[in-house]
Amino acid sequence: MKISKGMFFLVVFSISPAFAGVTLKGTGSYLAVPLVQKWIEAYHPIHPDLILRYEIKNSTDGINQWLGHGAEFAATDTPLNPAEEKKANGRVLLHLPAAIEAVVITYNLPGIPTGLQLSPKALSGLFMGTIKKWNDPAIADANPGVKLPAMDVLVVHREEESALHDLFPEYLSRLDPQWTHKREKDKNLHWPVGQNIKGNPKIAEKMRIWPGMIAAVDYSYAVKNHLPMVKLRNQAGQYVGPSPESLAAATSDLLSLPEGFQVVLERSRTPEAYPLCSFAWLLVYQDTYKAYHDHKRGTALVDFLNWAFSDGQKWVGETGFVPLSEAFLSQVREKIKTIQY
Repeated sequence: MKISKGMFFLVVFSISPAFAGVTLKGTGSYLAVPLVQKWIEAYHPIHPDLILRYEIKNSTDGINQWLGHGAEFAATDTPLNPAEEKKANGRVLLHLPAAIEAVVITYNLPGIPTGLQLSPKALSGLFMGTIKKWNDPAIADANPGVKLPAMDVLVVHREEESALHDLFPEYLSRLDPQWTHKREKDKNLHWPVGQNIKGNPKIAEKMRIWPGMIAAVDYSYAVKNHLPMVKLRNQAGQYVGPSPESLAAATSDLLSLPEGFQVVLERSRTPEAYPLCSFAWLLVYQDTYKAYHDHKRGTALVDFLNWAFSDGQKWVGETGFVPLSEAFLSQVREKIKTIQY
């Protein structure tokens, strides 16, 4: 499916008593689209009276729309910061981790169809534009024995992924303070080099015809379309590629979710962990009635959440995400019980 900014994914169901006339709206992350879309499709036979829709934006715009009560939930790749939480005017916000998601770095290098390794310094330098040739020492040092071409680097980034709450821009901003230097009040990461291209399919199309290209795409899309994927150096100093096992490994040093559920998976020191991954969070108000003054909407939201974090989990792996452990899911379900509606 081709995704455009502001596009609505809308499913309208026939009318039956339980939630007749009720509409629930989610908004936010591009990265979460396959999972939320599948959940909407799979949930509708359970409550065919409910109207569910998801408006696709970058994570920051989705968060702001939700904070303004323009949606009942928001999907985001990163937790809210303190300034954003203040916009809730004292209302308690819940970060509900729904699955593990990832972004991969893909490339087109003649003679090197797979296995390229990049350190955090090299990755930042490539997208910052300070590394201009593929045989730069910062890349060569991580790839001993690989004959790298003296080819210009062609950087491409997705037009729809520039907000600092989107996974890849946020990851870069932690690698190097230059990404956000003197931009503390700016919600977007500014790409200093490269071309904007809209959507994963266009990225893949250009990848086939532009030697020297590098870009970031969704893990689920890269797997489905057999794109080459870079191994990134993690906090344990190991170069690890994305896979269901390496994404799950990013949570293996957590015995349980911390209070608030806000975890940066990139910081995992597990040697097998892939670093460019995150929880996909659903944001909801703990007191939905005070936020929306509508008991039926609150009841419908809690019903959907209870389903998503129980039966709905069987769809997670099929959409290219990695399911949470049952121990984590149990914690989330307990948190959902605190929602007042």
